Amino acid sequence: MANVKLGKFMMADYAAEKPVGIGSTGELIYPKDLLKKKSAPMMFSAAMAAPDNRMKLALARLDLEPNFEIVLFGSEFRYTKDDLIKHIKDQTSMGMQFMDMEVNYSSHFSQQLLGTLPIPKSMPVIKPVNTKPEVPANMQLLPPTQLGLFKARVLFCENTTDPIIAPAANYRIKNVHPVFASRGFEVIALVGQSAIQKNFQSKATDLRVCYIGGTGHGSYTTFTGDQQTVVLKVGGYKPGVVRKEVIHFLSCQTARTLGPDTVAKGAYAYVGYDESYVVDLGNSDLYYACDSQFDISMANGRTVEQAVADTYAKYDVTISSVPGTSTAAFLLSNKNLIRSPVSGPSWGKKDTTLKLHVF
Repeated sequence: MANVKLGKFMMADYAAEKPVGIGSTGELIYPKDLLKKKSAPMMFSAAMAAPDNRMKLALARLDLEPNFEIVLFGSEFRYTKDDLIKHIKDQTSMGMQFMDMEVNYSSHFSQQLLGTLPIPKSMPVIKPVNTKPEVPANMQLLPPTQLGLFKARVLFCENTTDPIIAPAANYRIKNVHPVFASRGFEVIALVGQSAIQKNFQSKATDLRVCYIGGTGHGSYTTFTGDQQTVVLKVGGYKPGVVRKEVIHFLSCQTARTLGPDTVAKGAYAYVGYDESYVVDLGNSDLYYACDSQFDISMANGRTVEQAVADTYAKYDVTISSVPGTSTAAFLLSNKNLIRSPVSGPSWGKKDTTLKLHVF
């Protein structure tokens, strides 16, 4: 697969040939046409709003894409390029979602080609914040050796037994858990068959747990663990399970209802996705690295608002590293599904940080 130069991008030759829009008479608009005109054609946006045109554009883009296989974190099935094309042609709900992903990314990519949207090349440097323990006045006579008794804990619930979820869980175990450990947090990891509700809720009520993360299947109201059994569900836990904690799950849909429910019961913040999270298996680590940025930034002392901004930046850099591709379209969709305190107070407080000690 050869690379070619297109505007400011070096990109796969097939991606450079994909259409990026629809003209006023329904004709497909290609990147070279866009660059020659140096502006979007007349009726470009209006034409792309028509359902038939959106389908035409999405199918034309997917047709040039090499074969791929995707998974959704709320489903046990895998889908190929041909499966998606059929869903779009049949106008199923899933087909309409993937049609929108391609069309929305086309608009994003067009703006980058025209220079109206920046093309990020690298992540900003994130320096760890060295925080000393804020020792209460009545405990300041404690010898330094005993401060370890108050070291903060982070709790992870990673589903490593489900074939769809396991690669993401294993990525986090390798790349996220050690960051918290190196910063001085005590890491509690529930993996495999231990990732169940009983273990999770007994550990989460520990007053030293300040952060909860994990990977699993999800719905609007429920996060699941081993064998898709319920770990955390609206109406199925006491406030003490989530009180004074920041929570981040890599799962489908949980940010819609479960996230705000945890905040209502005392969680400081919830960050997740409010619809289906998509991964194409040929580039899976790109997705997991983007999502994990939130955890890593929080471990390094950033506020929730800063960690969310870091996560957006990670997505933007990664999207620009695979220009014109369906991978970029799926990544952009995932980014747009993030819900957090930046989205509104229903998801908690933006200025929350993690402390290395809990008194």
